[in-house]
Amino acid sequence: MIGTLSFLVAGIVFFIIMLATVKSPWPFQLSSKFWEAMFWYAGLNLIASWYGYKALDIAEFSFLAPFIAITSLTIVFPPIFILGEFPKVSALIGIAFVVAGSIVMSFRKKSAVFDAEKSKRDKDNLKGLMYFFVVIICFTFTPTATKVAIQESSPIFTSFLVHILIAMGFLVMTFAFKKTSNLVSVLVEPPKRKLLLAILVMGLLTFLENGSINAAMAMAPVSIVMAIKRIAPLFSFLIGITYFHERADILKKLVGSLLMVSGAILIIAL
Repeated sequence: MIGTLSFLVAGIVFFIIMLATVKSPWPFQLSSKFWEAMFWYAGLNLIASWYGYKALDIAEFSFLAPFIAITSLTIVFPPIFILGEFPKVSALIGIAFVVAGSIVMSFRKKSAVFDAEKSKRDKDNLKGLMYFFVVIICFTFTPTATKVAIQESSPIFTSFLVHILIAMGFLVMTFAFKKTSNLVSVLVEPPKRKLLLAILVMGLLTFLENGSINAAMAMAPVSIVMAIKRIAPLFSFLIGITYFHERADILKKLVGSLLMVSGAILIIAL
């Protein structure tokens, strides 16, 4: 339900922008290479989103988020073999810094005192991480498929089509899992308007995130674009400090943040 509506909103916004800029809903003669890339782009994103939702349903967000930085390393290899993009040594060092910072921020000491609630939470986090590894595998390959699709068309058209396809994939899943009543209830029941608003906002944020990434992908190597994207835990740290007044493990988070910032500087400046 969330996937259907949020990706549909993002796709519609991309469609409106495309009509306003190129005046045509289907402006390209699309090659077989484009459709092959789109198959993997949409399909892997659909799988990653589904398993990501499953992971977030049972595990803590703060526990899962840093692990996605692992793809900053694994993502280096597909562009080398498929696109011929070889990152600079400074970029590879910067990527390593981003990953190291993420690992530092996610490291937790094991408590010597048994806590039943914490034990259950740790088990849920571990189960969620198993789902999340599927996300990591998918996100290792999706950026390369994204760039191929963009090279064969344009960032805005690729963004429009992939979000519509993912939304349709989730819609099929709502029928397959017999959850259509949930989808309808969110659209028509007043008590669920807050949830509908949250999903619409999620769709707009998806549009901003993926639109900017795809635009950057047309101008820069895949590994560099995605490594910069993976510094998201840094902003989570800053929001936690300033907005939620979180002070737990602040030294560890500060060290991790400094490593990630250093990595980003190496990637961008050198």
